Amino acid sequence: MDVAGFLTDIEGFDSLGREAAQRLVGHVVEVSFEKGSHILKKGDPGDCMYVLISGRVEIPIYQPDGREKLVVRLGPRQMFGEMALLTGESRTADVFAASNCRCIKLYRDVVEELIAEHPEVAQLLTAILGERLLRSGHIRQIGKYKLTGELGRGSMSIVYEGIHPDLERTVAVKMLSHELVCRTNFREHFRNEAKIISRLRHPHIVEVFDTEQAYATLFIVMERLHGIPLDEWIESQGPLEADVARDILRQVASALAAAHRQGIVHRDVKPSNIMISRDGLVKLTDFGLALDLHGSPADQVEQPFSGTPAYMAPEQIDGAQIDARTDIYSLGIMAYELVTGKQPFTGPIHRVLQAHREQPVPPLSVSRVGLPTDLEEVVRRATAKDPKERFASCDEIHQLLSGDASSVGLSTRTLTFVYDPRRESEVERLIESCREAVQGLDGVDVS
Repeated sequence: MDVAGFLTDIEGFDSLGREAAQRLVGHVVEVSFEKGSHILKKGDPGDCMYVLISGRVEIPIYQPDGREKLVVRLGPRQMFGEMALLTGESRTADVFAASNCRCIKLYRDVVEELIAEHPEVAQLLTAILGERLLRSGHIRQIGKYKLTGELGRGSMSIVYEGIHPDLERTVAVKMLSHELVCRTNFREHFRNEAKIISRLRHPHIVEVFDTEQAYATLFIVMERLHGIPLDEWIESQGPLEADVARDILRQVASALAAAHRQGIVHRDVKPSNIMISRDGLVKLTDFGLALDLHGSPADQVEQPFSGTPAYMAPEQIDGAQIDARTDIYSLGIMAYELVTGKQPFTGPIHRVLQAHREQPVPPLSVSRVGLPTDLEEVVRRATAKDPKERFASCDEIHQLLSGDASSVGLSTRTLTFVYDPRRESEVERLIESCREAVQGLDGVDVS
C-alpha cells in the first residue's frame, strides 16, 4: 500500500506534500486488529494515535452513573487516540475493532515533530479534539467551569460556552488552537491578552475571570456576551443613524480611554471586535494584539504587522512607535464605516495600506450628506496621518460626542453602581444627592 499517498489524501495531512509524507512513512507503523479486539483501554497512557486505513472502530462513551451515553463510530481516514496524546493524560475511553481493521500508528514524538513542522496538522487535531471533548463530555470541566457548547471559532482559538456550577454564571471559555501552542509568540500573546484584560475593569470592556492550562493548551475564562458583533450589525442594517453611531462611538471611546490610562494600546479596533447587545450596550473585545506600554519587555510581546489592514494607522503600517493615538486612528476609520456603511479604502491589501499612509479619508459628506458636525470632526481629526494632529485622547472624543465641545481637555470620571433591585429607590436618592452636591462646584458638570 502507498501509505504516503494515503496520508496526503486526508484533510490536514494533505498539506504535507509528497516528500514530507514519504519521510513520515519511515517513522510510522502499520498495524492490524481482528474484529472485537480491544485496541485502546481506558486508563492507559496516551503515547500514540491511530489513523484508520480500512475497517471500523467503536468508542463507547458513558455517563457519570455508568450508563452508556453514545457510541462513536469511525471509519477509514479517521483518527482516534489523539485526545490523550495531545493532553498528556490517560485514555478516557476504550476503543474496540468493530470489524477487521488496519491502522497507521503514530507515536508521540512523531506527532510532536509533525505539528512543529506542519501547523496545519495541528489545526486539524485541534478541531477534532474540541469536537470529541465536547461530545464525550470529558471537557466538561475547565477549572471551576463546565462547558456546554461551542460559540465560535477562528484561526487562533475556539470559544465555548460554559457555566459556573455553583454561581450559575454563564461564561465564555476561549481555547488557544493547538496549532499555535507550539509557537512561542502566539502562546505568549494569548497569555498576555488574559493578563491585560484582567487589569481592565470597565463596563464597556469584556471581563476576564480566570485562566487555565489543560488538554495540552491554554484557556481564558471570560464574560459571556449576549448580542452580535458590530460588523454583522452594520452588514444587516446598513449605515447607522447618527444618534446610534454617536452612542456606539461614545461607549467605545470610553473603553479605550480607560485602557489607555493604564498604558494599554488595543491595536485592533474594528467593528468585529465590538459586541453590541439588543439594548445598545457596547463591549470592546479581543485584546490579543494589545500592547502594554508600561509593562516589562517580557509583557511587550511583539508580532510583525499587528493589526487589520482596513483599520491600521500609518505608523502601525510602518512599524514605527505607537501609542493611544494609533487606536484613535482606527476608531476614526470605524466611525466612517458606521455612518457610511463602508470602509474608506478597499481593494488589494497593498493598495489599502498605501492609502492609509498617503491618502486622506474622504469627507463624510461625500458619501452621506446632512451628518452632524461632531461626527464629521471625529472622522477628520481622528484619521489625520500625523498622530500629532489627531485627538490627544479618547476622552476628547467622548466629550465632543457628548455635546460639550467646550469641555474637551477636561478630565472625566465614570461611577458604576451594582445593586440589588430592591435597593433601587435608596440608590436613586443617593445618586440625586450626589448630583446636587457636585453641580454646586465650579468647573464641574454632571451628565
